[in-house]
Amino acid sequence: MATLRQRHVANNNETPSARGSAANTPSKTRSGGCLLSCCKGCAKFVLVLIVLFAGALVMDAVSKGRSLDAKGLLQPFDVVNFFFMKLARDLSRVKARKRRFGQKDALMPVLLGKEAPLPLGDPDAGIALTLEELAEYDGRELPGTNGHSPLFLAIRGRIYDVTAGAAFYGPGRSYHKLVGKDATRAFCTGCLEPDCLISSVEGLTDSQQKEAERWIELYEHHDKYKLVGRVRVPLSLSAEDDEELAEVGAQEVELALEAESRKTYKPFKLR
Repeated sequence: MATLRQRHVANNNETPSARGSAANTPSKTRSGGCLLSCCKGCAKFVLVLIVLFAGALVMDAVSKGRSLDAKGLLQPFDVVNFFFMKLARDLSRVKARKRRFGQKDALMPVLLGKEAPLPLGDPDAGIALTLEELAEYDGRELPGTNGHSPLFLAIRGRIYDVTAGAAFYGPGRSYHKLVGKDATRAFCTGCLEPDCLISSVEGLTDSQQKEAERWIELYEHHDKYKLVGRVRVPLSLSAEDDEELAEVGAQEVELALEAESRKTYKPFKLR
């Protein structure tokens, strides 16, 4: 009897929280088990997706004759990179249109490609450089000084000073390939292969050629870049020289078309 009374007293002295905790223990155990099972299921699902995605990249590279290294496998994403690069460019153009021309509703026309052209400066008011002279403005170190040459690039013969963008256009940077030359074609297609860095737009669609005009607008009305002149063609060329230049130009276009058709080049990337 004494033992029963002691047990009865102990049960009466047990706190409600303790009794509740004991009652909830199985429920918590079941909840923890369900959560763990759910996490394992999600992890397996993600793993399967990764494997399928990797397999799809390999199959795409093999079917199109690309190498199975990182460059070949990730090449399909280059189109996406070029898209976002153009989007960043167009948003910058929208800001310039609002700030300089009061076009508060410029966003949709620009994104839809229905914007009206903006006025451009006269390149003849600045310097005139041959392609050979333009090539010297590539940020190279100037002998006998601690400085470097400016960074010039040209689109459709219009020369722009992009020295303020040395982080992008300086030696060793992403877009240094565009500097010191008229690479109009590259601005049209996004191809930065050496064969694509030419001025000719022969063989390109009207839509592609319009991209050059959009890049011109960006550089023309940018806060940090400025128009400095134009590319000039030497006037002392003989008929024979003209014929040779035409032949060289045709060969350049042929090589560019071949590079563009391979679709293995890396377009502009957003950095």
